[in-house]
Amino acid sequence: MRQAVRSAAFAELEEHGYAGFSIDAVARRSGVHKTTIYRRWPTREALLVHALDTRGDHREPIPNTGSLRGDLRQFGEMVLAKLSSPSGNALLKSLVVAVDDSPDVIDTMRGFWRERLDAGVAVLSLGIHRGELPPATNVDQLIEAFLAAISFRVLFPHAPLTAEFLEELIDLLLDGAVHQKQVD
Repeated sequence: MRQAVRSAAFAELEEHGYAGFSIDAVARRSGVHKTTIYRRWPTREALLVHALDTRGDHREPIPNTGSLRGDLRQFGEMVLAKLSSPSGNALLKSLVVAVDDSPDVIDTMRGFWRERLDAGVAVLSLGIHRGELPPATNVDQLIEAFLAAISFRVLFPHAPLTAEFLEELIDLLLDGAVHQKQVD
């Protein structure tokens, strides 16, 4: 029953976004009576939080290609593929819209981003360990800038999401990080 409800919740988000997301629609799609859903998840926000907390797409292995640029490229490609997929795009947009509606959604969103930041920090930490970045690099800020640029392009598709975009972003961020530390 839980899996059917989760699958239906993601399908509803993908098709209708957060604005069109309702427990009634999830009940119809899942074949689970809405009173059963309401017993477990009394609001649509609670159901959304549950679906987000149980998604299986957020525990990817940390790339280790042997170079920081290669690791960041692979990490960026994974993030970009997830966020630009229909379900990932719907999830990202739903989180942005829902964040003002519920403290539970805010907490879930923080966890959602912290997982991605932690994975990126692990990638950058490998680069520091290999001597590709200075030890004093602010890895949280650097990976946040990397993920923010990708997320911005997914949310506001004003420019293409290409391999060239990722390469230029990586160059900009890493060259800036190395240069900043040399000037200090």
